[in-house]
Amino acid sequence: MMQTQDLYSVGRRSMDTEDYVDVLRRHKSWILGPFFAGLVIATVVACLWPDTYVSSAVIRVTPPQVPERFVQSALNQMLNERITGISQQVLSRSALVNIIQTFDLYERDRRRLPMEDIVDRMRTKDISIGTVSLSAQSARGGAFPVSFKYEDRYKAQKVTQEVVSRLINENTRVQLGVTQNTTDFLTEEVQKAKLKLDQIEQSLASFRMKNAGRLPDERSMNFTALQATETRIATINAALQRINQERLMTEAQLRLQREQMNLAMAAAAASASGSREVGKTRAANERLIVAERDILSAEQSLARLREQYKETYPDVQRAKTNLQTLQRERDRLLKQEEEAKAAEAAEAAKRGAAKTPPVSVPVTKDIQAMQLSLKQMETLVQAKTVEEQDYKAELVRLNGQVREFQGRIGSTPIADQEFSALTRDYDSAKMEYQQLLAKQSDARRGQEVEKRNQGETLELLDAASLPVEPTEPKRPLIILGGALMGLVLGLVLTGGREMKDTTLKNLKDVRAYTNLTVLGSIPLLEDDVVVMRRKRLTLLAWSTSILVGILVMAGSYYYYIATKP
Repeated sequence: MMQTQDLYSVGRRSMDTEDYVDVLRRHKSWILGPFFAGLVIATVVACLWPDTYVSSAVIRVTPPQVPERFVQSALNQMLNERITGISQQVLSRSALVNIIQTFDLYERDRRRLPMEDIVDRMRTKDISIGTVSLSAQSARGGAFPVSFKYEDRYKAQKVTQEVVSRLINENTRVQLGVTQNTTDFLTEEVQKAKLKLDQIEQSLASFRMKNAGRLPDERSMNFTALQATETRIATINAALQRINQERLMTEAQLRLQREQMNLAMAAAAASASGSREVGKTRAANERLIVAERDILSAEQSLARLREQYKETYPDVQRAKTNLQTLQRERDRLLKQEEEAKAAEAAEAAKRGAAKTPPVSVPVTKDIQAMQLSLKQMETLVQAKTVEEQDYKAELVRLNGQVREFQGRIGSTPIADQEFSALTRDYDSAKMEYQQLLAKQSDARRGQEVEKRNQGETLELLDAASLPVEPTEPKRPLIILGGALMGLVLGLVLTGGREMKDTTLKNLKDVRAYTNLTVLGSIPLLEDDVVVMRRKRLTLLAWSTSILVGILVMAGSYYYYIATKP
């Protein structure tokens, strides 16, 4: 007995072109319906979607008019970073709310959405600020676009102009603020550095006053002064020795002159009294004068030798010995003269001779000349004595200075460490002050450049455009896309219905699924009235749908034309 084959286990036969055409014919309503619906919906959406116009402007970054090698800019941010910071300030909530309220933007959205959502949409979707495209010649010059899209092209242009204006003004404000803050900061730092420098200078001045003459930088000066003082002391000692020698020679000459004066006076007295001892006295005096003259000559010779040689030199020793011999001979003659005078006095006393009246000595021109010469020599001796006293007083003062300089030199290492620390702090503070002063001067020049708009500025290169054609929506693409989506949907629905329909549609299905030989087929017999009624209802439905769709699309298009500015 033949078993009946399970229909659910039979796989579908492969379809050919005839089958696909038959599927399209049987399900044409399911294909054309979504297609036409998609076309109508896309047309309505495209017509009701408001136009979006984009107004754009271009801002140029102008490089500084004064080269940076002359005036250093106080801006420490890169160009793109600075533009980004300015853009964030311009696109802040308060700024955008001000723009929305000023130009009465997003009327419909403000009635149904919170302001935060509108501001976020405007910031992220509608306003666009591009990045700076640097020029090939300079890394500081460049340009960047600014755009705003809105359904009203005039408002789009005005908002773009407002954003550009705010960007330029904000850039100017930021640059002036940065330069002003930099100048103020450096001014405060300069004042602090100046106060610190003044304090260190005051400490250093107090230390100098307290340790005057003992400072390390005065060490060489102290050595020089000490050497100069010692040299002066040596010069004074030599001068004292010279003065002493000159005074001794002058005194010797004075003694010789006095002897000559006494001899002349004795001769004159003898001539006046007629004494017989004149010749004897004259002879003794002449020997004494000769001895004095020899001593004077020996002293002068010894002085010349001492100027050239030391005391141990043989010629100096011989001259000293010769001088001592001559001095002993003079002393012997003086002693003899004194003994002779004593003997004469004794003899006169023994004889009891009567006292003779004083003899008047006649004053001759020679005696007057001798008296004048004696006075000059006495004056010269007194002058030499006064000069010697002055030199000795100066020598005492210089010795005190030598001890003072030696004390300063000895105490210098004690203050060396503290003075070095003060000097190091002073040099460091002075260098810091000078550096800050130079930076402050540069900052002020940079501030002046910014005030004159000669620095790096933003200027309008291309003004905000008035858009003519909308950039959104792309209506042909929307309509075509909607029709294609409806067609795809219809094909998907047709495929789904076909997959669920397991009935036999034609003779090919009968042969494939029953494996029986088909001898003939009887067509489906239906009532003509029913068939005609069905066709009329289908035609009416399609006509109504198409008419409604056309009316809807026409109304949408009319609305678009009527509301288009």
